[in-house]
Amino acid sequence: MKRGAMIQRAAYVLASAAIVGAAIVAWRPSGDVGYVQLNTVPVTTASQAPLYLDKVRLAPVRNGTALLRQSVGTLTLRGEVFGNNLVPLCQIEVKKDRITTVTVSLLERPPRCVCRLNAGGDTANRLCVS
Repeated sequence: MKRGAMIQRAAYVLASAAIVGAAIVAWRPSGDVGYVQLNTVPVTTASQAPLYLDKVRLAPVRNGTALLRQSVGTLTLRGEVFGNNLVPLCQIEVKKDRITTVTVSLLERPPRCVCRLNAGGDTANRLCVS
């Protein structure tokens, strides 16, 4: 094999390794994630008001429970009432490698959050923490 061909082949191998390495680093999931367990009462999805986590509309919760993987931080759970009006229900603090459990009572209008653990006693600014 000629020396020029060997150098060209080595360059291709190094370029391929660099591209694969960059893809692995760029697509690696962030380590700063936590979980939100969303429970709904009643369990039926037929009468469920649409729920939003920040500005993202959530799919109807099936069988009364959903586990969502979220970035670490504070999110706002909102409910849709009277058409397209979004009403803040509670703040959810997502911590790294923790599950924050929130139960949403859909029987009330607007829906109401019940947190397993909460910080602060003011129900208007309810903060759900893990």
